[in-house]
Amino acid sequence: MKRQAWQGIARSGLSHMAVIAAATVTVAGEAAAQQNIASPFAAEGAPAASAPAPAAPAAVAAGKPNVLIWMMDDVGFGQLSCYGGLVDTPNIDRVAGMGLRYTNYHTAPICSASRAAMLTGRNPHSVHIGGHATAAREGLPGHDGRIPAEDGTIAANLRQAGYTTFALGKWDHLPNEEASPAGPFTHWATGQGFDHFYGFLAADADQWNPVLWRDTQPTARPGDGAYHLSTDLADQAIAMIGARGAAGDAGRKRPFLLYWATGAAHAPHHAPADWIARYHGKFDIGWDKARAQVLKAQIARGLVPAGTRLAPRPEGMPAWDSLSADQKRLYARQMEVFAAALSYADAQFGRMLDALAASGELDNTLMVIASDNGASAEGGPDGLYNEAEVTSRKAPGVAENMAFYNDWGGPRTYPHYAMGWAVAGDTPYRYYKQTTHEGGTRVPLIVAWPRGIAARGGVRRGFVHVTDIAPTLLDAAAVPLAKTINDVPQAPMEGRSMAATFTVDADPRQGRDQYTELYGNKALWSQGWSIVTSHRLKTWEWNTARTFDEPWELYDTVADPGQTRDRAKEQPERVARMAKAFEEQAKRYNVYPVFNLSDTAAESMARMRGDFARRQGQWHYPGRIGEIPGTMAPPVAALGFRMTARLDLPTGDVTGPIFAQGGQMGGIGLYLDKGHPRLIMNDLGGGSVSVTSAEALAAGVTGLALSVERKPGADGSTDFSVTIRAGERVLAQQAVRFALPAYFGLSEVFGVGDDAGSPVLAGYHAGKPFPSTISDVTFAFSVPGKGG
Repeated sequence: MKRQAWQGIARSGLSHMAVIAAATVTVAGEAAAQQNIASPFAAEGAPAASAPAPAAPAAVAAGKPNVLIWMMDDVGFGQLSCYGGLVDTPNIDRVAGMGLRYTNYHTAPICSASRAAMLTGRNPHSVHIGGHATAAREGLPGHDGRIPAEDGTIAANLRQAGYTTFALGKWDHLPNEEASPAGPFTHWATGQGFDHFYGFLAADADQWNPVLWRDTQPTARPGDGAYHLSTDLADQAIAMIGARGAAGDAGRKRPFLLYWATGAAHAPHHAPADWIARYHGKFDIGWDKARAQVLKAQIARGLVPAGTRLAPRPEGMPAWDSLSADQKRLYARQMEVFAAALSYADAQFGRMLDALAASGELDNTLMVIASDNGASAEGGPDGLYNEAEVTSRKAPGVAENMAFYNDWGGPRTYPHYAMGWAVAGDTPYRYYKQTTHEGGTRVPLIVAWPRGIAARGGVRRGFVHVTDIAPTLLDAAAVPLAKTINDVPQAPMEGRSMAATFTVDADPRQGRDQYTELYGNKALWSQGWSIVTSHRLKTWEWNTARTFDEPWELYDTVADPGQTRDRAKEQPERVARMAKAFEEQAKRYNVYPVFNLSDTAAESMARMRGDFARRQGQWHYPGRIGEIPGTMAPPVAALGFRMTARLDLPTGDVTGPIFAQGGQMGGIGLYLDKGHPRLIMNDLGGGSVSVTSAEALAAGVTGLALSVERKPGADGSTDFSVTIRAGERVLAQQAVRFALPAYFGLSEVFGVGDDAGSPVLAGYHAGKPFPSTISDVTFAFSVPGKGG
């Protein structure tokens, strides 16, 4: 039965289909009757399974394993030390030593898609997130960014079975229009089966000054001193796990599901200076020797077969020996910082393991460590001191990046390494994140469960897919797939339980056909072979070929994991059979129509223009509000405007934001600075200009107005005419010329009386709200083309 047919049945309210057949699985020598979620559909003619009598959640959950998932971000197959990589990850290695490393695990090649698939057990396009959720397309069921209610998550299933559920860190697979304090919160973690959420709603986060949420409420980062997000996420996780003992009855603590989704190791690569220093000089060998060294270790450990060859260097990646001294110095520094960020996150994960061991719960915790996709090449040929520069007309080169060498990885940068390190990070595979070659999709997966998996330090080579994680967890916990969640009949999971691999390795030549697709890059795996297209390979560039007629390439990924030899011309029959299978799955799982990432940008702009017209260029806020994503914010960085606000000040020396968007590495904001109104504009390199009133506002009620007129120049700079008034009195009037970027970065937000994330005003405490009353704030925008 096709998925579309099931959806029709689900909508009609028919919930009695026999979609799960009973099976008996032996795990670590202990036989337990479990539900077989390996097959997504019941066999023809199979009798309906009788529903067990409902039980109280605490009774259902008694004795079941805890589940701990670490979803790493942008970590390639060849980066972890237990996969032969050069980044020290002793705590990940510790878990690998307790259980299994999978060498043939495949995921979607971008974060939103892979996370939605992991959590639901369904294919990305099936759950409407075929690409990144911020690039959703209205009217396309595979791409509208709204996970259907019939596709309940692993959290929703386990919570109904008595688990307490926590999500920490990155949660970016939700519609743009939901990512604000206004809600709705349907697709937030708390709307998807998690009891509590603490983290961020963007593709990445400033590790020093993140924009944070607790459940559905904005929250400031804790503390005034040293802070790093990885530490905070570990602290919060340990506290949430520990809070289960609040009743004082250790025998009745509910098992937990903890989804720990760090910002590491996605850009920005941020790490404490002493951790960066640990890697000083380690990557001076360069990416070519690093690849060779990692491959040698992988072969020695049985992670790839003897005779495996490295994928060829892609276009744009020079040989290390051909580089200048400055290039080598810069690129080595970039990798030192990346390694430090990942190692530092590993150390925080180790604290969580230690807490579980101290409480006696580690042995009965099923741990899953995986990456959402391959290593990222979005830094382009030279890397980026600020990843927001990826949208600039001309990306910064070596000289521009070298100006930030000493600060690389610290709060004054928002960096991404050069694409050569992504290729090295995916050793021995071809390409990187956003491509459907092995480098984009074949990533580490580690599974351990001391009480339930007897193997220690084992390697598993059978094909496993990201959709298999959720059914495996249900299988291992002996929790049947829920028939209904929130009174909505549930669709079958499309993944298959891999619990059998806990005891026996699988043949990489076996397994199902499985598609993947992202913005025109397509692939299908089948019995150790892959077909793949090369549509968009320069993932740091937005422009892509308009057609999708690239030929299928064919690779034997068992004998040639690095995809070094295209066999398509030798075996046209195999290509034809696999292409047919891709077409069947593409139609079944809502892949079509295939489109380019640039197409989504045009649609997003059209929606924003429509919203602007509907509002007639007016935004009104009755009082303080924060953490509004850029897609919902007034366009203060792009158009001329007039802002008015009513302030009620207790004294004449107030400091705080009246409005702000962005931060220190790209942003605009109007502050009171010790009572003096001050408009600040920051570029992506930390350069700044401001217009400041010489006169401070007096205590009491004041009507403040700001006028910003713009005249763009041909060189990328803009002539601004800025006027600040209190009532009818002009406090400041000045012309400035500045290259204010229109895009400040993935995680930056807008606020009134609030400046979350890194502050626009240098030195202001991140997340500290306006310390007095602010009300009746209105933005009125000039019409584009008419002096705006």
